Amino acid sequence: MERDTPTPENAAIPKPLEVNFDGIPERLRFYPHFVVWNYATIDEEIKKPPVDPKTGKRASVRKPDTWGSYDDAHAAYTTGQFAGIGIVLTADMGIVGIDIDHCMIDGQLTDEAQRIITALDSYAETSPSDTGIRIMLEAKLPGAFRRRGNIEMYEDMRYLTLTGHRITETPVDVKPRHRQLYELYHRLFPIQENTGGGVGLRPHADSPHGLSDETVLQKALKAKNGENFTRYYHGDTSLWEGTGAKHRSQSEADFTLVLMLLYWTNKDTVQVDRLFRQSGLMRLKWDRPIKRNETYGERIMKDALQKGNH
Repeated sequence: MERDTPTPENAAIPKPLEVNFDGIPERLRFYPHFVVWNYATIDEEIKKPPVDPKTGKRASVRKPDTWGSYDDAHAAYTTGQFAGIGIVLTADMGIVGIDIDHCMIDGQLTDEAQRIITALDSYAETSPSDTGIRIMLEAKLPGAFRRRGNIEMYEDMRYLTLTGHRITETPVDVKPRHRQLYELYHRLFPIQENTGGGVGLRPHADSPHGLSDETVLQKALKAKNGENFTRYYHGDTSLWEGTGAKHRSQSEADFTLVLMLLYWTNKDTVQVDRLFRQSGLMRLKWDRPIKRNETYGERIMKDALQKGNH
């Protein structure tokens, strides 16, 4: 999903691109996974919470009965009550969505975005804000990391907005691109040797226990509560959105993930910060100053450390 943006008091709600239904890939249209959305200010950010196109009530990425068909989304959108449409990704679909934010400058793609589009050679479209792109392909993510810089990858527990505004040189439909995604993933998250008896991403050699980021993640994912950890690390929005959510806000989910990362990294805050930045919960707010010489992310880690010491 397109990265949410901070909302200063005078920030205006963006005007989204009008949905081009004729441009929505045929490969996606038969899934009953469609939602609609409107902009909303939540937790000090402009967000796009999903809405059930059948009822107009808040949808959840974990509740299929709150999704609808392509026709349901089309009908709801044409009422003029919604800003856009989207599709919920589930593991059984075998589809990966890649977001690249803020990569359109004066209508031109950045070199990095163009290289990725060319390498993947599958359906790609512009985002609702017309400042980013989304690529959809048939594949499976080869690891647990989800974000590097302005690039995000999702295949489950997320909904992605759709505009139908295809980038001209890309295919009109979703294509199988397993090898291409594997190569991109490992370029973004390179595997390196480490001193912890395994391999994995480790940009810095300062982890006191000597375990790579990948090794730490695999331990957490394979633990008894691994399924719960996966929900947080992959950024399952139903943790704080929709009826029956565990948390009142994403900030509470951030705090819980940090607590778990502190446990698995033996309270190594440098590695926790690095791992959080590659998770599905990462957002601009992490680096936002909340007081002099302290960011939101630093405060979350400080508070989580204090709680863990009691």
